Amino acid sequence: MIDDSGIFPSFPLSAPAVNAQRSNRFQGSFPDPYMDYASTQMPRSIYDVFRWAEYCWLTYGTYRMAMQRVVRYFLTKIELTDASDDEKEKYEEFIENLGLLGHLAESGDNYIAYGNEFVSVHVPFRRHLRCPRCRMEKPIKNWSYRWSQFAFLARCEKCEYDGEMDRVDRRSIEQDKLRIIHWSPHEIRIVNHPIVGETEYYWEIPPILRTFIERGNEFYLEHTPWEFMAAVKEKKLFRFNKESFYHSKTETVAGVREFGWGIPLILGNFKQAWYLQVLKRYNEAIALDYIIPFRVLTPNPGSSREADPLLHMNLASFQNKVMTMFREHRRDPTSIHALPFPVNLELLGAEGRELSPQDLLSAGTDEFLNAQGIPSELYRGSLEWQALPSALRLFERTWISLVEAQNRELNWILKRCAELQNWESVSARLQPVTLTDDMERKNALMQLAAGNQISRQTAWAPFNIDFRSEVKRLFEEQKYTDEETARFQEEAAKRQQLDSHMRTDAGAQASPGAQVPPGVQGGGQPPQGAPPGAGAPTGVMPSQAASSPGATVEDLAMQAEQIAYQLLAMPFELRKSEMLKIKRANETLHSIVVAKMNSIRGQAQTQGGYALLQQSMQGGAPQ
Repeated sequence: MIDDSGIFPSFPLSAPAVNAQRSNRFQGSFPDPYMDYASTQMPRSIYDVFRWAEYCWLTYGTYRMAMQRVVRYFLTKIELTDASDDEKEKYEEFIENLGLLGHLAESGDNYIAYGNEFVSVHVPFRRHLRCPRCRMEKPIKNWSYRWSQFAFLARCEKCEYDGEMDRVDRRSIEQDKLRIIHWSPHEIRIVNHPIVGETEYYWEIPPILRTFIERGNEFYLEHTPWEFMAAVKEKKLFRFNKESFYHSKTETVAGVREFGWGIPLILGNFKQAWYLQVLKRYNEAIALDYIIPFRVLTPNPGSSREADPLLHMNLASFQNKVMTMFREHRRDPTSIHALPFPVNLELLGAEGRELSPQDLLSAGTDEFLNAQGIPSELYRGSLEWQALPSALRLFERTWISLVEAQNRELNWILKRCAELQNWESVSARLQPVTLTDDMERKNALMQLAAGNQISRQTAWAPFNIDFRSEVKRLFEEQKYTDEETARFQEEAAKRQQLDSHMRTDAGAQASPGAQVPPGVQGGGQPPQGAPPGAGAPTGVMPSQAASSPGATVEDLAMQAEQIAYQLLAMPFELRKSEMLKIKRANETLHSIVVAKMNSIRGQAQTQGGYALLQQSMQGGAPQ
């Protein structure tokens, strides 16, 4: 057991001690201005600081919401900086499944609230028991075991051995996800060397967890890592491995001996928080006692001695009568009551609106939030447009330490997870916060990318566009368009060939002995082998230039392509009318014309996309 008194000393936070005889030249005339009421209430140890900071976080909603907005303002998209395409895709899926952005938000809250964030990555495992004699092994849930002296006792079904079983913990990353643990600073103990900067971290296991383990609760015996159970057995603090434990903390001035701890930001604002709480406390008392008026009912004194009811009646009876009247009225608001003389109703109190220190509370809240690094205008959303860019830029520079702390923790988590899963290590960061209305900066980035002075990924990042992904999508779209066009043309050709055979067979059956004049086919139709016209003549509509049903597939394809170009050059209504006429005359030709038109449109779009992509790759800025 580590002695807390020698390693975890108290944290001096009281007002500076002043020699009354030498340092204070106003001694005897004025009191010490630093010995105010708030100084007498400041926490005395780092753990008292944590408890007070936690209380403020949980009970002061304005402060908590303001700090959470700060943390989430900087939580942008996670950007992998040095990963291949395959590694990036794998890590992006892992980050999404792990919910890493949510964990970074929780880490930021702890960093702000406590000034410290302790993180580790829990490796999932499945606990098994194995017989030391026959080596039969089963999950611990399948054993009927007994817990005694931190040993698992059971009877083996195979060899009838009855005694202590071997404990086997097997990693189960394939079945269970890695879990990020955020440790409570109340339970962490730190040993820090102020010269060399070496730090050791210990966990004081909570009493409730110790009790459950010692009593043999099955749930805790099956899921608690054995290292923690060994610490409970030896009644010691658990010592963390440096490689598997991460500590992020706020920094302070060099003159403060923090003994390896971070100091919560709100501690520097203690007196203002104390003053604001005093105002809220008295405002609460005013709301309880001075908002609702106090009603008093009194008999109206008469104009003479004989007519004065105060001199001729029992006031106790009058009081009982009046109270009974009130009770009946509350039970039945429509009831009618009578008194033998006039009465007066007086309202006492209700000065709460005048007594409530609303101006002091509003000013105190603004000062408190400003001292925490949050402009009250930003919190209320009332920043003027002219001052917005510079004010936000100053705000972002104020919290640059938070962003750096988040990026360091992000890289540590990814590195630790890569080690546990035998992956290639990568670097990552939160994308820098950019103003959505900073169009000048975005235009400058596009111009630099056009001049090959920066990468296109850097220029497109503010738009949330990934250069590599977009190039892949362009080629995938072109491939899909070509495949669908070829498939449609093949189906149309098959339908045309089938229709041609059916018409030929029908004509032969209708006039089996008829002699067909040379050059005429199908009752005056053009011969089957005649080539179609190379486009309709001038003044001829596409529907008038449609070929006969007996044309070959190649002839139909050629004529359909020419008709398609003519139709695409027409207005929509005229094109629609001509398409209807072609469909009535020859459905097969109509299908091929539609396919050709779609192919022409797809090629035009693809060529436009390729031209734009080629222009971007060659350094040409898009117009």
